[in-house]
Amino acid sequence: MHRVALLSGLLALVACTATPTIVENTASEVAVRYDGIVNKIDDAKQMAQKACAAKDKIARLRKVDDEGLGAHYGYFDCISSTGLP
Repeated sequence: MHRVALLSGLLALVACTATPTIVENTASEVAVRYDGIVNKIDDAKQMAQKACAAKDKIARLRKVDDEGLGAHYGYFDCISSTGLP
């Protein structure tokens, strides 16, 4: 029974931390942390697209940084959809 409780607790912890999170949001860029297990870079891009859309811009992936298990970062530039600044 103790194992079931421990496993349930671990699964709950993973579920709580699995949501991509915006860690930086400026007029020109957005950084999104994602776990790389449940959520992938496409999930991070969706978050970045929403953040850039609030500025009437679109997100363009600039860099992916893998800092180990559960710590992945996507860095996106918010650019004009017309290509103009």
